[in-house]
Amino acid sequence: MLASSGAWADELAGAVAVAAPEQITALDPVYRQPEQTQPAATQLDSAAPEPVKPGPSLGIDLEQVQDLASIVDDARKQAQAEYLAEKLRQSPQTVQRYVELAWKEASRRVGLDPELLIAIIQKESVFRPKVQSSYGAQGLMQVVRRWHREKLHASESLFDPVVNIRVGTDILEEYLESADGDLSRALAKYSGNARGYAKTVIDESRKLAQVADTAAAEVAISPGLFDPASAQHAG
Repeated sequence: MLASSGAWADELAGAVAVAAPEQITALDPVYRQPEQTQPAATQLDSAAPEPVKPGPSLGIDLEQVQDLASIVDDARKQAQAEYLAEKLRQSPQTVQRYVELAWKEASRRVGLDPELLIAIIQKESVFRPKVQSSYGAQGLMQVVRRWHREKLHASESLFDPVVNIRVGTDILEEYLESADGDLSRALAKYSGNARGYAKTVIDESRKLAQVADTAAAEVAISPGLFDPASAQHAG
């Protein structure tokens, strides 16, 4: 026989009234029932959080990470130098010197890939640091001194690869800024609006990046790279 709805409601309300404090206590550790109330000072002491203990070390050796990054970058540069030396039939050691300089210069800039500088050098001078055009463009990136005197010290020579790449990169950044970051427009201006220049340079820079990425992937999966002990035994 079923109880009336009123009696059932009263019974449910009583059960809730009894259970509520216990449920609140379980959900909220700070909750205190009236008979458990403590003086304020005691409450503060008991509620004070325990000192945070330092978490376990992740075991990351930053020097090792930097060494690995350096190994991968070296593989990228070497692969690019070998690719260019074979393509242009030049000495890998000679080409690698200019590849290294391009990487070093790009590392000083924001958002500028070394492959772009290398592609410009290839297009402009085929890695001949002493070349000069009839128009007066000099060196690896074919810089015209009379147009960019403010970027050079009086004693500097554009036949110096370090100086030439620095000034050529300054010019490229200046053109990129004036073109609102449009690489094709900046390269067109750099070349004096030579037909097809921008596409050739961009395509070659992408190929260089692909060569570098392939070399980096091969190094990354080589046995012993991430295990110094294994590498030592292997050597």
